[in-house]
Amino acid sequence: MIRILSYICLGALLFQGNIANAQSEEISALFGCISEKDSPAKVDCYVKLASIYRQLNKDSSLLFCDEAYRISKDIGYIEGVWDALYKKCQTLDKMGNIMDALEYGERCLFIADSIGDDVRIGKSYFKAAGLYTDIGDTRAALLYYHHSLQIFKERNDSNALVAIYNGLGNYFGDLYIMDSAAYYYHMAVDLGELIGFEHAIGIMLGNLGIIYSDLGDYDNAKKYYLLSLESNVETENLNEIPKNYSRLANVEKHFGNYEAALRYFDKADSALIRVKDSLQMMEVAINRASMYVDMEKSELALPILKRVAKYYRQQNFVEGMQSLWQIYATIYLNAGNTDMAMLYHDSIIKLAKLHSNLYQIRGSYEDIYLIELERGNHKEALEAYIQVGIYSDSIFDLEKAELMNDLRLKYEKEKDQLEILELKHKNLQKTKERNLLFFTVLGIVFLGIFLIAFLVFNHRKNKIISAQKIRQLEEEKKHLAARFLVEGEERERKRVAMELHDNLGVLLSATKMSFSEIRDKSPENAELITKASRLLEQASSDVRKISHNLMPGLLTKLGLYEALEELFENLNDQHGMDAFMEVVGPKNRLDENTEIMIYRMMQEIINNTLKHAEAKSVDMVMIVDENEINITYSDDGKGFDPDQTLKKKTLGLQSIRSRVKFLSGLFSIKSEPGVGTVYRICIPITEGYCSELSE
Repeated sequence: MIRILSYICLGALLFQGNIANAQSEEISALFGCISEKDSPAKVDCYVKLASIYRQLNKDSSLLFCDEAYRISKDIGYIEGVWDALYKKCQTLDKMGNIMDALEYGERCLFIADSIGDDVRIGKSYFKAAGLYTDIGDTRAALLYYHHSLQIFKERNDSNALVAIYNGLGNYFGDLYIMDSAAYYYHMAVDLGELIGFEHAIGIMLGNLGIIYSDLGDYDNAKKYYLLSLESNVETENLNEIPKNYSRLANVEKHFGNYEAALRYFDKADSALIRVKDSLQMMEVAINRASMYVDMEKSELALPILKRVAKYYRQQNFVEGMQSLWQIYATIYLNAGNTDMAMLYHDSIIKLAKLHSNLYQIRGSYEDIYLIELERGNHKEALEAYIQVGIYSDSIFDLEKAELMNDLRLKYEKEKDQLEILELKHKNLQKTKERNLLFFTVLGIVFLGIFLIAFLVFNHRKNKIISAQKIRQLEEEKKHLAARFLVEGEERERKRVAMELHDNLGVLLSATKMSFSEIRDKSPENAELITKASRLLEQASSDVRKISHNLMPGLLTKLGLYEALEELFENLNDQHGMDAFMEVVGPKNRLDENTEIMIYRMMQEIINNTLKHAEAKSVDMVMIVDENEINITYSDDGKGFDPDQTLKKKTLGLQSIRSRVKFLSGLFSIKSEPGVGTVYRICIPITEGYCSELSE
């Protein structure tokens, strides 16, 4: 089946006009090779096919990797096992499956170390370093870059050193340590030009341009972007050319040359049509929209943002949504709608905290500080300003000092450190033999002291533990009683709903049909029977509504998110409100109790809005990750005093609080008369989360 599928893929490939004849001939030869008997040569052919198909069809690339791995295991070809896993790691990285790629990268490192292959060990360290950088584990990334650099320095492998220097530039660039990033990019460019590594020089020059742009040196940024564009055009590096145009457009935007920026954006779009990179098209669109906002032409930016938002939601691209929300916040702030701007900044901060994006968090708190200051909310402004200071310190002081110290110890004094470590190792070996008896005696003494202390305090300790267990059992008993009460209530709701729908509903429908027959047979009573039929029809409709309120069918069949969408659609259709709902993250089914509890909370909040708020619009943003669900619901109604309302212990709010407490979650209300209401709810999926509500 593998061979059949492979030949089908080959046939489709040979008919594509955009593939060079030389590559087609190479692929044909490789497909001929894999039809031979299992051997190391056959494994190598599968690995080469996987490498080629990584750019053409990633699923086929994974298929070739798996077949190479299977054959290598069968024939005991350990190098082939490493090659297959390494190519699979690269393909998964290209697909964006970073955690899966990292798992295969660590397996490659273990295999390479077991066979003592320095080149494969160095490549494994380098690949894993890049993946650790992507997930934000900066310490592991720097350590792995260090190991890889040491190996390839000893081998005097210039090509590998160019890649490592560029990787270190990316690493420090992600941490906003710009001087170190520029240093390593320059080293990569200089060495690349020395050895004629032309294809990568354009990429590295573009990286240098990014660093100077982030430093605010737009003259140098433009210089390196133009050099990068020239190099990429010469080497026909089609994937990088659109990036050059987009970056040049952003530089012109900073200079205020909007017409030049628009020309570069148009060139970027034309180049992207050739490479068919949808994600990069959206990035260019966001940059164009941002420029329209700077030009105070938000009416041109909004249609672009709407199109980008639709694409990002389809792709579940969370990082892109942060940039999108930032522009929306700016638009609303420019329009004087500070409430909506604050809502978007709250969502940005929540997402940024999930991904440890300190710079995004700090930027949002800076905007919140300015908004609260303009509103005259000095306390809230001070709190936001304190957060700005905290994240600024984390970014520019502590982290930079720590990482620069690591850099100095691990790179500038590499040889001295290795000698010191070797000397320490020898001294430890001698000390171990000399002090073995001493530590043995010392251990016996400590053991005796421990036994005495244990005998003295054991009884008292047992008493304390017993008392704690009793209190814990009492708390668990109360919690279980509450849980059984709520679960029993929901089961009874479900049972009553089914009884109403399946029994009373059917009975009323049958009775209505009987009345219709009687009306036909008794014309003299037709008017009375018609009136009775209308009453039966009204009763049947009321039964259906009661059944739906007790237990919505959509909730049990399709789940929480679809049921909430129906709830918000009803607000639009039946109550004429401008209702907006957005779910960010995976829409997997939760357990039945959690879904019902969350639905009841939102149902009660919406009922409060309809009964008391006199609102014209409502918004809800639900951020879902593997550990917790964060819900932010707001309306533009007349508002109220939350402290006074909670003291009255109204049934609606008490119901919401009890359900949140049942799920071990957190709940808060922020409202003032005349400015609307904001509800915030955090529901843990993994035990121990939701220690505090995100602001």
